[in-house]
Amino acid sequence: MRPAHRTRLTMLLALALITPAAANDSGEIWITAQNTSELKILSGNGHIETVALPAGAAPHMINFSPDGSYAYVSNLGDGNLLVVRTHDRQIVTSINLGPNWTHQTEPSPDGSILLSANPMTGMLTKIVADEEAETWTPVAAVNVTAATGLGPVCTAFRPDGQRAYVSLFGPGIAVVDVPTMTVIRRIPLIGGIACGLASSKDGRTIFVISAGGTGHFYRLDTTTDTLTEDTGYGPIAFGIHGLTVSANEKRAYITAPMSEEVKVLNLNGNDVSTISLDWRPGVPDLPDSFARKGSHLYVALRFAGQLARINTQTGEVDYLYIAPPATSGWALHGMAVRP
Repeated sequence: MRPAHRTRLTMLLALALITPAAANDSGEIWITAQNTSELKILSGNGHIETVALPAGAAPHMINFSPDGSYAYVSNLGDGNLLVVRTHDRQIVTSINLGPNWTHQTEPSPDGSILLSANPMTGMLTKIVADEEAETWTPVAAVNVTAATGLGPVCTAFRPDGQRAYVSLFGPGIAVVDVPTMTVIRRIPLIGGIACGLASSKDGRTIFVISAGGTGHFYRLDTTTDTLTEDTGYGPIAFGIHGLTVSANEKRAYITAPMSEEVKVLNLNGNDVSTISLDWRPGVPDLPDSFARKGSHLYVALRFAGQLARINTQTGEVDYLYIAPPATSGWALHGMAVRP
């Protein structure tokens, strides 16, 4: 699609006209507009709602409680974790977890515990969630940097919620015993993970990517804490970053920001295909995080302020205007589908 045609499509979507593709996707995708300290909520009919957050929040990653009643918004700017009630879009509470750089907050499978990572302070904070009382209480923390030499970035839980796997601000995964909040060990790998963790449906496998060299793809067995690399793919791409897995777990989708692409790995084989997301040729857009909903995959273009929407059945790509492009900082970053 030529840039002029893309611009026209973007304007139509911004006016909330319903396209056939949008009409087939119900539900909501919540997106962090980091530069403007806002949440953008994309409904299945193409409507975009804006929720203003406190000035200077710089929202980065977003996750939901298991039933979708609350959104957990981690902020790089002021270090606060915001709990947003989803049905009325109201901020229920704000928890300060550092002067800045609260990066990601992950709920346990049953939603009773949150783990919030701050790579600058090095702390991984355990928060008890009581949704009925609408209280969220920090109860313990572990200094991951002191234990591993690297700060915590993003977290995935074992299905029973008793163990967590925390990507590090550098090469490795910290294995954390959640009841005692102790780092059991560090699993080494090649290159940094960022938030390149995705759990299988049964939770027995966590798929992992790392950006070392031309990219690496791993499987972490949560029953044995064993990490195994799938070496058959060969070079994936330089600087790979975001990861999601298809609902049938036959494909892994990986963002390659440096080359403005999504790489598609066949999980039942070893072939790699490519989807180009070069919205503005010659200008960095930096595809980053994913949201998967129905037959579509949504990719945040970090600098462009657009969502790339990929039809996973046909491979077609269109673009949705969400926020103004970034001249500095990041226009968009985190995304999550409201359960």
